[in-house]
Amino acid sequence: MQQAKLKGSLRRIPSREDSSSTKSGLGIFGLVMIGIGGIIGAGFFLGCGVPIQAAGPAVLISFLVGGLMTAQVTGALTSVAVKHPVIGSFKVYADDYIGPFVGYLQGWIYYLTGVLTIASEAVAMGVFTKVWFPEIPLWVSSLTYSAIIVVINAFGVRSFDRVESFMTVVKISALVAFILFAAFVLLHGPVVSSTSSATASGSFGGKFFAHGVSGILRSMLIVIFAYAGIGVFATAAVDVKNGQKVERSAVWTVVLLTVLYVLSIFLLLSIESWTKMSTATSPFVLALMHNEGSWLAEGINGAILMASFSVMAGSVFSSTQILVSLGQSGEAPRLVNHVSKRGISYGGLAITAAGIGVAIGAAYALPSSVYNFLISASSFMTFFYWAVMLWTFLRWRKTQEGRTARISRLAFGAPYSTYLTLGLFVLLTIYALFEPSQRIAFYAFLVLVALLVIGYWFVRASRKSA
Repeated sequence: MQQAKLKGSLRRIPSREDSSSTKSGLGIFGLVMIGIGGIIGAGFFLGCGVPIQAAGPAVLISFLVGGLMTAQVTGALTSVAVKHPVIGSFKVYADDYIGPFVGYLQGWIYYLTGVLTIASEAVAMGVFTKVWFPEIPLWVSSLTYSAIIVVINAFGVRSFDRVESFMTVVKISALVAFILFAAFVLLHGPVVSSTSSATASGSFGGKFFAHGVSGILRSMLIVIFAYAGIGVFATAAVDVKNGQKVERSAVWTVVLLTVLYVLSIFLLLSIESWTKMSTATSPFVLALMHNEGSWLAEGINGAILMASFSVMAGSVFSSTQILVSLGQSGEAPRLVNHVSKRGISYGGLAITAAGIGVAIGAAYALPSSVYNFLISASSFMTFFYWAVMLWTFLRWRKTQEGRTARISRLAFGAPYSTYLTLGLFVLLTIYALFEPSQRIAFYAFLVLVALLVIGYWFVRASRKSA
């Protein structure tokens, strides 16, 4: 019965495969590169300063726990997606296994998360640009980068998948280059300039739990932001049509991502004092400049700036795709339903562009750090739609198909680990409220949810009249 419902839920919405080569020929390595490339963005290279401030060196535990939670969500998502590779993925699953209201919220929250992610990446790119052009106002560079990405999506560049793959290689290479440089500094003795006190004071300083366990819990909101973007595997399930390939690539992606994060943060804390880190500049660039690696800092700064386009472009595309799915369900303005021959919804793209502008403008209007607000608000939304993914997985597991189906290795310990992860989401949300900037973002999240609930009543009324 559920399977029939899901087949009936299949909606024709634009796909990059409409205007480019299909991904069905991709191997495990190609899928892993797409997965990692869609997750690692400028947000990690800049945003990691926030959880480091909150937890101190114990942030390493935060990133390990974040990796485990990501594994549970990715495992739950791919388990269902492999059995039901429908376009619209987790939004459709929530519709059919939980109910239309939750599906409506899931679609819109994911869309708004995408908009905030794009805005945060644009702001981060503006911060990196200030390294070279400090006279350019941050809001000017942020809006300029956003406009460029929207224009790229509007033209539907056929070869952009290749560009994304190249940028993924550049991005990973930048992180690996930092790891190798930091390891060299540790093995051959610190090459520290007079401007750095990292070695003199000690990066860990004998205080691994600098802010106790509560610091770890408060840092988790932003750590989860660094892992967001795992929805790419639900899309891959549609495009690749090889369940085993998708599942194995998801496992490798989560493992490699966690290793890269933990190793790079460990080495970062080993060559630079954690007390000096913020989001005013990238902690990685700061550490390199303090250890006479300014030549590498310049290169990594440029590599991150370029590679951020891949995350932004992917977010614009997936957000617009979900918006079209909502439109075809009667849950979004009708103007998004018209899709061009290139597979582009210009109405959806226009709404997305307006949303990015509003997000950046609202962030500057609020009395808190622009970047901290954007990533905190995005993280609360990520908590929501990840929790719905887990809830959907639990409901699917109660069906006859779910009880007998093979689930992903990433969802180890399910359903007990699934319930534990859901409990962690609630606990981490509570602890995040101890941070003033994150509290403001939570209030903004509640306002958005309230507006969506009101909007749903209009959706129901429109359906009844139709």
